Amino acid sequence: MRKEVILAVIIGVLLGGVILYGINLANTSSSIKQDSQDTADTNSKVTPTPIKKTAGDVSIILPLKNSVVTESTIALKGSTKPNSNIAIVSESDDLITSSDNSGNFQADINLINGENTVIVTAVDDKQKTSSTTITIIRTATLPE
Repeated sequence: MRKEVILAVIIGVLLGGVILYGINLANTSSSIKQDSQDTADTNSKVTPTPIKKTAGDVSIILPLKNSVVTESTIALKGSTKPNSNIAIVSESDDLITSSDNSGNFQADINLINGENTVIVTAVDDKQKTSSTTITIIRTATLPE
């Protein structure tokens, strides 16, 4: 009988220690998140910026990076090397098109509600690939 009581006390102390450690870990991680959110709130002014084109890269002209739109379909316009094959992968579409003799391309892509990540990859005639990624946010209404 005495061995069972000692064993129960030991198991209780171990279980209590594990629970205490879990609570301490949860409190520590939530305070880290609050600190990072406080830091993010001070730098909350975000402005969309166009992606600059370098030689041979894919450049998205429209829409701007981190654009917020209400439309379900948006025209994606960009440029790359002339006569390249273009693959556009988004949350709801996978499209293949090609650039014209000037290197310009355009495609209409469907957007889902929320964040849409669009990856545009170009393959030139020498099989060299280049790609870029933009994020477009679709919302039901824009703030006034």
